[in-house]
Amino acid sequence: MNDEVLETFEETGLSRRGLLVKGGLTAAGLTALGGPTAVAFGATTQANIKVAVVTHGDTGSFWSVFKKGVDQAARDFRGRGVSVTQVYANNNVAKQVSGINAAIAAGAKIIATSVPDASALKDPLRKASARGIQIITVNSGLGAFDDLATYEVHVGQTEDIAGQGAGRQFKKAGAKKVLIVIHEAGNSGLQQRADGVRKIMGGSAVKVLTIPNAKSDIPGTKAKVKAAFTADRSLDAFLGLDPDVTIPCTDVVRSGTKVGTFDVGGAIKLIRSGKMLFAIDQQQYLQGYLPVVFAVLYATNLNTVGNGAPVLTGPGIINRANAARVAALAAKGTR
Repeated sequence: MNDEVLETFEETGLSRRGLLVKGGLTAAGLTALGGPTAVAFGATTQANIKVAVVTHGDTGSFWSVFKKGVDQAARDFRGRGVSVTQVYANNNVAKQVSGINAAIAAGAKIIATSVPDASALKDPLRKASARGIQIITVNSGLGAFDDLATYEVHVGQTEDIAGQGAGRQFKKAGAKKVLIVIHEAGNSGLQQRADGVRKIMGGSAVKVLTIPNAKSDIPGTKAKVKAAFTADRSLDAFLGLDPDVTIPCTDVVRSGTKVGTFDVGGAIKLIRSGKMLFAIDQQQYLQGYLPVVFAVLYATNLNTVGNGAPVLTGPGIINRANAARVAALAAKGTR
């Protein structure tokens, strides 16, 4: 969330930042908010609200930050009758489907799930909706299940716009042709990022290399990236869509290559040293934290958010100008 768009809640004297950062929404709500909001949060002491978080992710540098957000929200609401379960399927579709089905069987009131492939999750999510379970999509899946009767909101970033942001960073730096590695075959969000870069730089200025399971075979991924740069001497920029891919590949791109990444991980050190230009930050801590908050607010007070639009957590640009300020937070694992 950018400082420019923060609004002040004049009746309480609290800013939206005061409510959200450092996982403090619950504490702020209980100590400073009166009226229905305080009643709603207080009512959870008598409730049994089961929230299931089911993602396609792993617990690497990106998803570990997401998980910290979920964990913090679970701690904030634990004493108020809220229980949160988590499944990280590591791109195993069957495991993610099983996680959603298990949440339905366990009586979850809200399921928050990433949707890298809508066709694979269609049946279990439609079953959940038919049973009255609220659906929140996180990270990926914007627009995939808007037609479900119990669909609430998407929490994440608009991948096409984020891709355009990366394209503008490269264009500003004078890049002529960028290699983009898609590390999960079939993930529509990653393709949208690449499409966004193309919109800014032009189709001929972008080369896409899809490497399924790239994160599980880093030596193989590095070899493929090196071969791509060897084969095409016009490549002068590299964009990884996950820092676990981008960072090791900085060792094999040509000297002087302009490098950017999606998501933060260990990229800040490289940005501060000048070895990497930028990182697109979708603030995945919020993607983990906010769905639990929205779930509790709906279950206790029938509050909805978004009004048909997503709740955007990004994109933000981290570059050499602001990397030092983010570094301390990244060291704590929340950025």
